[in-house]
Amino acid sequence: MASILRGRQLERAVAALQQRARHAGRPSAVAEWPPSTCKADSTAVVSLVGLGLAGGAVLWWTNLLNKGPEAPFDAEKSVPLTNWSGTHTVVTTRLFAPESRQQLQEILSWANNHRQKVRPLGTGLSPNGLALESRGMLSMVHLDSILAVDTGARTITVEGGARVSQILEELGKHGLTLENFSSITEQQIGGWTQVAAHGTGARIPTVDEMVTRMTLVTPGRGSLELSADGQNRELFQWARVGLGTLGVVADVTLKCIPRFSLHERTYCSSVAEVRKHHAELLRTYRHVRYMWIPYTDTVVVVVSNVAEPGAKAKEAPPENERVKPLVDLLRRLQPNCGNVEGENFAQLRERLLVMDPLNPEHVAMVNRAEAEFWLLSQGERIADSTQILGFECGGTQWVLENCFPCGTLSTPSLADIDYLVELKETIERERIAAASPIEQRWTARSVSPMSPAYSANKDDIFSWVGVIMYITDEKNAAAIKQRFREYAILHADQTFRYNGVLHWGKVDLDFHVGRSRLADLQANMRRRFDVDGFLRVRRDLDPQNVLGNRLTDTALQA
Repeated sequence: MASILRGRQLERAVAALQQRARHAGRPSAVAEWPPSTCKADSTAVVSLVGLGLAGGAVLWWTNLLNKGPEAPFDAEKSVPLTNWSGTHTVVTTRLFAPESRQQLQEILSWANNHRQKVRPLGTGLSPNGLALESRGMLSMVHLDSILAVDTGARTITVEGGARVSQILEELGKHGLTLENFSSITEQQIGGWTQVAAHGTGARIPTVDEMVTRMTLVTPGRGSLELSADGQNRELFQWARVGLGTLGVVADVTLKCIPRFSLHERTYCSSVAEVRKHHAELLRTYRHVRYMWIPYTDTVVVVVSNVAEPGAKAKEAPPENERVKPLVDLLRRLQPNCGNVEGENFAQLRERLLVMDPLNPEHVAMVNRAEAEFWLLSQGERIADSTQILGFECGGTQWVLENCFPCGTLSTPSLADIDYLVELKETIERERIAAASPIEQRWTARSVSPMSPAYSANKDDIFSWVGVIMYITDEKNAAAIKQRFREYAILHADQTFRYNGVLHWGKVDLDFHVGRSRLADLQANMRRRFDVDGFLRVRRDLDPQNVLGNRLTDTALQA
């Protein structure tokens, strides 16, 4: 039977998470210990959701009773689980946490025989609650070991529960790193690759392309060894982006590259200048990222290449000087705001937005102050790639991100620039309280059929655009969600017109309510993906659909 954290073990786990959150200087979402309603003789299971993200953590517990070998865990009372963004919460009746490969296989076999849901749960970072399922989930938190590093072949093999940050730390000891990664690095590797996450770089594909082999434990066919050059090559490509519905990633081998430093440059540009130099930037730099600021003509351009030996960086002024436009606006709007010394850019922006988050004029005013902040932030830095590629993602938020083709490096279509110009015009015409930034990144194609960047043409490049609204306070949360829904519908409709598709970790059924909206979403999925082919594979590997949930089933019309 998979183990449960009990007594002092659980107490120590909670204390460690709380200390980590305090050290990072962010409010901890860790549950108090001991739980006020916990029986003295009860046991508890821990789900580490959002573990380590910017120093925060979410820990949920439930009293559990052992019901014998047929039911590895059975809940005495419901378990509430919330994703990192705070946008989706579910109450699940069972949470499984295997401690070994054998236990994982036994749980999946038992689930298949009893039609028990065991939706794979990572660290809960997907804003759409992709992993949440009320009838049962499975956490790989115990199966997180680094299994092997092959410096000659430049590969690393890890268990499915290993976090990206953990992998990067281990690779650094061997002079290696990952080719690219997302803005945050606390995802479990199984979930990260299963949704085709991405960083930015028009020559660098989505992260599933790093996977060279994997062990997939399935409800219907047991444990499968899959690789790029094995007999099951086609199944391997399906499984790399399987959305957690084909099987549970028990372990995975990733290709690596030598560790490197980046020379990053941040500067502000106008929309016209961005269009003029865009193709050159994509061809010249390893990494390119734009942050478009609604209600202004400012586009923040962040580019980087591998640092030259002996290179020097022209650094930006200290942050306490750069935040002056935000501090000045805060003191003008709220003269009694008190001492703001020591507050960073993200904290000041949140304090400003919370004053009137649904008023487009107010949000536009905050955006203009942010544009001034970025003007003062122009400069360079040189550091290890692990420090350069990550960045502040802000607080609690609604997010929707898409992916669409934009030509090739040799012949860019400029659809990516046209898309943002159209989106900004829509925001201003519809008076949407769109906070900054609208983030834009790029990747090369993937050959995983379910990757949003899938293409048969090896030269194709794809743009990824994310829109956001911050949930600034509980009082306005419902209204912000409704306003973001309207914003997201416009974004999704435009995505479909640009032959795009929504990011698997961001597509949200809350923004496709109603028969016509769902039909549009499903039709677009079928236009961009071989959905029937994927469902045939799924029926073979998971005949009882114990790994799926409402989101995956609805989006794929399963």
